[in-house]
Amino acid sequence: MINYINILLFSSLLIISGCSDQKVHRDIFSIATCNNTENCQRHSLQKRGHDIPYTLSFIEIDDQGLFFDRSQFAVLQKYIKSKTRKNNIFIYVYVHGWQHDANINDSNVKHFKEQLNKISNQLAVSKREVIGIYIGWRGKSTSIPLLKYLTFWDRQNSAKRVADGNIIEIWSFLRKLKNNSISDTKIVTVGHSFGAEIVFTAINKTLVNDLIESSVNKQYKTSTSGFGDLVLLINPAFDALKYAHFQDINERYNEFLGTQKPILSIFTSESDWATKYAFPAGNAISRIFESHRYMKATIGGENVLINQNVAGKTSIGHFKPFITHRLEMTNKNTDISSTQRIKLIKNLKSDWGNGVNPLNFSNTRLIRNPIIKARNPYLVVQVDKDLIPNHSNFFGKEIEEFFNEFLLFSID
Repeated sequence: MINYINILLFSSLLIISGCSDQKVHRDIFSIATCNNTENCQRHSLQKRGHDIPYTLSFIEIDDQGLFFDRSQFAVLQKYIKSKTRKNNIFIYVYVHGWQHDANINDSNVKHFKEQLNKISNQLAVSKREVIGIYIGWRGKSTSIPLLKYLTFWDRQNSAKRVADGNIIEIWSFLRKLKNNSISDTKIVTVGHSFGAEIVFTAINKTLVNDLIESSVNKQYKTSTSGFGDLVLLINPAFDALKYAHFQDINERYNEFLGTQKPILSIFTSESDWATKYAFPAGNAISRIFESHRYMKATIGGENVLINQNVAGKTSIGHFKPFITHRLEMTNKNTDISSTQRIKLIKNLKSDWGNGVNPLNFSNTRLIRNPIIKARNPYLVVQVDKDLIPNHSNFFGKEIEEFFNEFLLFSID
């Protein structure tokens, strides 16, 4: 009887946690130039930046996966189309995760602005204009201190609806924009937590199709492409079984040209408790009636058996058979000049193409599992806890510097 009461209480808490009001945070659908008084916070399209300007767009999705107001997307479409007709553009898309939204004071919004400002300065030499797209959804449904941690599984269900909703139009628009752009358009997409699940769900088929089409009889005729130029998923909250078919196809087409660049890179902290413990607990319940088996797989040329039950409960970044790399810190608080960074990026491109292992960045090193072939553009990286200490804190100086350098070497 006590167990039933506990279950009912737990269920009630989840229901309550999902009942806070939904609202749009950016309800003025026009472009505005922001100054120090933050006079443009409600605008869905904002011109920002200190020395080098950038543009920031907000697109908000509701709990059912629908645009809060399609005008946000329409304003962005018109603006980007006008820019790509005459300028080289760098588009940086960010989909946040659990415990975040598009609120003016959200920490992810703050850090995204900082990232855009830094990238716009780094790309100033190439005269590439930066446009950031912050895709907001209801990853945070309550602010009650204890209760908010019980929303993990409820928000997971919401993320799945978002992945199948209007956001698909955004991916379709960006893909066509890059393919048809007169100028040189670069697109990088970053997803965190359930935001990473949203991104992977959306681009999964695209990645598989491009991987197969770029090869003939397992011999590559061109470098394989993906969605835009690079996809980064940080502490992703989706299971390894969802990645299994992609892993299988990757192994079947695994001879990559020297010009191949990273396409999909998954980074998970070894100390991320949310995806390491909360995620398996929820999946164990939701998949309890599914049938599972041991399936044959090839990893790095070696034949292994994968337990589908374990893979279905384990998040991709903690499933050891699929991990391809490890990221470790080598130096702390090391600053490099812009000239040194240009030289570093050049060396990284050369080392990657030549299969050098590990790859040495300014503060970190990326170590490839020896059984994984060089230039594999699909990375599943275990990250040292000194770089990413938990689920949400991936804004430390060293990890931010790594992501910036990894991004520049991947798209240049």
